Amino acid sequence: MSFMKKSAAALVLTGVAAATSTALAAGFQLTEQSSLGAGRAYAGAGIVGDDLSAVHYNPAGMTLLEGTRFQAGGVWIALNADYNGKDGSSENGRLKGQMIPAGYVTHQVNDKIWLGFAMTVPFGMGTEYDRNWSESQRGTNAKIYTFDMNPNIAWKVNDFLSVGAGISVQYAKAELGMGLKEGDMYLGHGKVEADSWDWGFNLGIMISPTDKLRFGLAYRSAIEHDADGTTKLSGMNGTLGGIQMPALGQALSSLEGQTFGMSTSIKTPDTVMLTGTWEATEKLRLSGLIRWANWSNFKELNIENDVPGSILGAFDGLISSNPALGQLGLSSEMLTNVDVVNEWKDTWLFSVGADYKINNAFTVRGGIAYETSPVDDQSTRMAVIPDTDRVWLSLGASWYATKDLQFDIGATYLMGVGDKDLYDDVNGTKAGEFDSLDAYLLGIQMQYRF
Repeated sequence: MSFMKKSAAALVLTGVAAATSTALAAGFQLTEQSSLGAGRAYAGAGIVGDDLSAVHYNPAGMTLLEGTRFQAGGVWIALNADYNGKDGSSENGRLKGQMIPAGYVTHQVNDKIWLGFAMTVPFGMGTEYDRNWSESQRGTNAKIYTFDMNPNIAWKVNDFLSVGAGISVQYAKAELGMGLKEGDMYLGHGKVEADSWDWGFNLGIMISPTDKLRFGLAYRSAIEHDADGTTKLSGMNGTLGGIQMPALGQALSSLEGQTFGMSTSIKTPDTVMLTGTWEATEKLRLSGLIRWANWSNFKELNIENDVPGSILGAFDGLISSNPALGQLGLSSEMLTNVDVVNEWKDTWLFSVGADYKINNAFTVRGGIAYETSPVDDQSTRMAVIPDTDRVWLSLGASWYATKDLQFDIGATYLMGVGDKDLYDDVNGTKAGEFDSLDAYLLGIQMQYRF
């Protein structure tokens, strides 16, 4: 595999970013759109009726929210990605904690119609390793930012049935750095940046067999993005086994500091979520959630780099003048079209939670969840997305300061429990493993009813 195909992992992430991870949810999906929901591991998301995140999770649940309401808050997330290599090296992809903001407005038009608007960050990630670490070809740093604007409408058909729907307009921006290697041959470093706008939709239905029991079914569409960005190369000097190779360095020098235009297309996963909530007693509520995410959308990515013909010609000329370079697998073709095989699989999230009303001023809650990883073949795992199965442990509380003002807090510990191996290349050799892939979440939000 050529060094540009190896570096295409950077473009994979950029494409995904343009499509909209932190290793805090399967793939790049951020479940954390409510601090209150975090306190019960998002069991019953959208249909409990105690916060406005229904706009995002299941718009039919807006019919539980009387009057006009506003909600704003965020969940702070920190990741621990502690890696130990078979060669004795160690690294940690931990980046400083990131805040995931979310804001909502809902308005009851009449007894049948509700309107809502959500501003969320549905996908995102942030990891960082030393630029010269032993497995830099599996990533050195990554940041993905997304912003989703999601107007919704809900209709209360009757006391038994409510339905809702919305449109998502989504912006994403990302950057990723990666060492360019071929075995012991180090070529340089690549940095990719891209952004994109695109749109999708969401649907929801809620049924209430009794005034104590509700079920919800929600769908959020995949979003197919056409991303545009740049690929910048630096440090293109060429070493083999740590020894400078003059001929290789000469060929690579023509690429030093070059920036190419880049484009790609990718789909985010569509998701289906089934929820339930039961008011067991006046003080105790029990809730559950099952979510499926179609991460098998992310099987292959085609990258197109817009490299000027003059650069391609000059690069080919240097290689043809030195046959030894051709034997190393270098050619201008690796600068243009790149196909990346990822082969992710669909993921599942299972969650149960409980709320207990202490009195009219305080409610406490807790939850537990299990989420599967999209990584099917460990050799495809990237260091900048060290995804694995995980267990969620959550606690939270609400304080009702007045009849119209509410404050919510939620905390979650995500513990990686699945496979954690890192390979030097797809179908390559095991390089080491992550001793821990854990995350810590703390959210706080405010709700106000006008």
